Formats: sequence, C-alpha cells, structure tokens
Amino acid sequence: MTIGITGAGGQLGGALLRYAAGRTSASSIVAVTRNPQKVDSGLGVHVRAGDFNDASGLRAALEGVERLVIVPTSDLAPGVRSRQHTHAIQAAKNAGVQHVIYISTVSPRPDPENTLFNSHFDTEQALIGSGLNWTILRMSVYMDTLVDPAKRALASGTYSAVPGAPAAYVTRDDIAATAAGILCTPGHAGITYHATGPASVSQQEVADIIGSVTGKAIAFSALTQDQHQAGLEAAGLPGFLVKGIVGFYAGLRAGAFDLVTGDVDRLGGRPAEGAEHFLGRMLKG
Repeated sequence: MTIGITGAGGQLGGALLRYAAGRTSASSIVAVTRNPQKVDSGLGVHVRAGDFNDASGLRAALEGVERLVIVPTSDLAPGVRSRQHTHAIQAAKNAGVQHVIYISTVSPRPDPENTLFNSHFDTEQALIGSGLNWTILRMSVYMDTLVDPAKRALASGTYSAVPGAPAAYVTRDDIAATAAGILCTPGHAGITYHATGPASVSQQEVADIIGSVTGKAIAFSALTQDQHQAGLEAAGLPGFLVKGIVGFYAGLRAGAFDLVTGDVDRLGGRPAEGAEHFLGRMLKG
C-alpha cells in the first residue's frame, strides 16, 4: 500500500513523516511538499513537489497514492485555506486516492468571522461529501504554543494570559504519532478521532506548572481580551490574523478545547504527554 503525506516539509508534516517511516517501509511513502529540499533525505521516502494552489500539479504528485493525510495549510487569509483544502480533496479524488485523512481541530464550526474554526469545518464537510473514504483527526491546541510565553514568564516572573475554561493542550509530536497510527493501519473509515493531552489545564495552572518545573516563583496576571488583542496588534500582525487569533482564543476560553480522550494513547502507540512533563523538558536549563 502506498501512503502519502501533504505538507511533509513543515513541522507537523515532517514529524508525521518520521513516525510513518517508523511504522512502514519508506519506499511506500510519498512526501508531498511545496519545498522538496525541506524533507529529510535520509528517510528514503519518495519526495514529490505539490502545491495546493496548483490543482493539476497536485494531482500528478498524488498519482499512485492509496491513503493520504492532508495536513492543513498555514495561509489564514479569509477563504484561502478552505479553497486550498477543497482543491486538495478534489485532486486526491482525481488521482485515484481511496482514503483521505484530514487533520482538523477540536470544535470546528461554521463561522465566517473565524478563519481557523471555519476553514476546518469547510474542509470536513467537503471531505465527507467527496465520496472518498475519510477519517478526521481533530487536534486540540498545540502545547508547543506555551513554550515562548513560559520563557517570557521566567524572565519577568509573571505569566500573563486571558483566563477562562481549561484546555487539553497536546504536543505536535503526539498529533503526528496519532496521525501515523491511522495512516499506517487498516480501517478507520468514517471515524472522527480527537488528539488531546491527558488533562485539561487552565491558564492559572499553566503558571503554576511553570513555577513547579523550574523552582521559580511565577505570578499569574489576568489579561482582558482587549489587552490581548492590543498586544497582537502591537506585534505588527495583519488585521485578519489578529481577528483569527482573538477568535480562536475566545473559543478556547469558552471551553472549545476542554476535551480529553485516549486517542493518542490508542493510535499513537504511547501515552499523551502532559503539560508538566512537556514544559519541564522545554524549560530545562
């Protein structure tokens, strides 16, 4: 069986590629990417150039692939990612791919005001309606996004965030391992899985964990949503991206990611890493 992975030159796609190569023969893996030079040449997989904005070229890159993981693209300009993903699904169908696995988000929803949630919802609907065998892996919030704020907290003694509902942060590696488990084993058609961390943690608890794993006193400072948005704008981010990030975190604070499952453990082949262990590793030294 020939399997394919899009976005194989990126962080999530690259990690997924490594886990897949550990589960099946590298000669049966096709790595599809806009930047072939970014793929680890030592893995021995087939590397093909493919761009979601080039339908014919993407179809050619997917020829012969039987099972495919679509890793979401990074373009969050309004409407772009939904269009790119729809093109990718159609290209897969035209190329004869039999089963498509899409990495989505926990709590996707139709919301034109929120590119992140809306693009995942659009893609899920397009895939389910495509006539292909499908599997959806909905991921929780990247635990990796806590690293830079944690480092700033160590420097200042204060962890600042907008409080709200907890979230089951999950590492990028755990998502990749879970996706590889789905891709490289038979079945899974018509199933939606959820890649989450082992427990939901609040922003106050994140501050406490940073202090616990480093042995330093870390205070928690509650920000308002307006303060959070002002900080993003001050960083020079484009307006559409500020809007998308603010909307995403508003969903998080409302409980959109307060979901814990055992899917990482069952499909990824190892226990999901918790926030305390992860931040302990990342902040060591």
